[in-house]
Amino acid sequence: MAQVHPVISTLSRVFDMPSEFIGDELQLRAVDSWDELTAVELQVHLEHELGTTLDDHLIERIESVGQLRAFYDARLAELAGLPVPADVSALVPAPPATDPGPRDAAPVPDDAVEVVVGETGISEVDPVRGRLAYRGYPIQELIGRVTFEEVVHLLLRGWLPDAEELAALRSRLAAARALPAMVAANLTVNAASSPSAVLRTAVPALAVAADADADPADHIDLRERLIARIPTIFATQQAARAGRRLPEPRPDLTHAENILYMLGLPHDPERVRLVDLCLVLQAEHGCNASAFAARVAAGTGADTFATVTVALATFTGPLHGGAAHQVIDLASGDDNPQTAAAYLRGRADATAPRPVPYAEEDPRVRPLREAARRFRGGPGSDHVLDVLDAVRAAAHPSKGPRPYLTVDCYAAAIYHMLGMPSDLFVPMFAAARVAGWLAHVEEQRVQQGRIHPRLRYVGPRNLRHVPDQN
Repeated sequence: MAQVHPVISTLSRVFDMPSEFIGDELQLRAVDSWDELTAVELQVHLEHELGTTLDDHLIERIESVGQLRAFYDARLAELAGLPVPADVSALVPAPPATDPGPRDAAPVPDDAVEVVVGETGISEVDPVRGRLAYRGYPIQELIGRVTFEEVVHLLLRGWLPDAEELAALRSRLAAARALPAMVAANLTVNAASSPSAVLRTAVPALAVAADADADPADHIDLRERLIARIPTIFATQQAARAGRRLPEPRPDLTHAENILYMLGLPHDPERVRLVDLCLVLQAEHGCNASAFAARVAAGTGADTFATVTVALATFTGPLHGGAAHQVIDLASGDDNPQTAAAYLRGRADATAPRPVPYAEEDPRVRPLREAARRFRGGPGSDHVLDVLDAVRAAAHPSKGPRPYLTVDCYAAAIYHMLGMPSDLFVPMFAAARVAGWLAHVEEQRVQQGRIHPRLRYVGPRNLRHVPDQN
């Protein structure tokens, strides 16, 4: 049996089409399932197959399967040091003008200290090679193939669910979305407050409500309850702030659909897929500051609500997840992209979140950037992306480590395009990351116990008390 070309195999998976129906003459955009996110998914899978990054606009320049096959073969030849056929060389991005040098270690900001504090089976963050995996699955394997609910199951249970397990999880999440009356009432009272601050206070309120309403027959996992209710918390506050009727979660909607519905935003398939993509890509990212804070709390025996509250408080810091809204607010102003980009670069210390410093671009950024570019949102969305692209283009390796924009900036751009206010960006990030936090909490409890770090003392010694002579 003849071996199927890798491009045909990839297209078969992406289009959900038998490979025998995919010939060289097939026009990509003529396929019924083709849309903006399909293009992103295709490019991500091609990069994974080739083991290299591709030009952001590659798929826009390729029209047919035959042209894509020719590009793929030419790219393989180029990577192997062989001549590239002239008729496809124009599709192959030029090699870097300068050698970025050895990549034995990822750059670490001067103010950052990296310390290995334990072992984990939750996610692998490889800053040197620009890779991220959830429980062994490279992020490229998950993009476009799994939903946020499936990632929740993967992170909390350790494996991707089958159809029956997924249906059961979705049913449990749907049943858990509604808020206790006392929590909902408190959200309406604090409607004018910061959504991030309200979320930090609402999670402990859920703990009080859980104690008051404990039902021995209620078998919904507490972790799933938190994942289900965090979007309801900020959607309820948003409705109260806007003077709208408080939302009632719909059990027939997916997690991403329900978020858009409760926020009073359109929830057509394209927008739902965008939100789901953001949730999947932001669900987990190793032992960052918020996950470590949650693990420290879990190691002391703190309850689940307390560990998530600690993680939320840490996450809102401007050097973690709390500054992306400032970037989008600045980028959405009236300045031209170059002026706004220069201003943002000048304010980098004040506004830029500090992620794990990838030697290569964060593997989550490209899918979000491409999805944002292909989606046409409300007024000003193109301007925001133009500013972010200008910031990205202005960073040259010859001027030091390349300050790649973070995944949060592009997710925030998508949320902006969908019509969400900027002070909702951090709660939206938290709605995704809570799955990772809870996985870390459970792992810390089961495997490793209490974390007791020590600090090296560098202050004065052997001082003597001298009585005041006055």
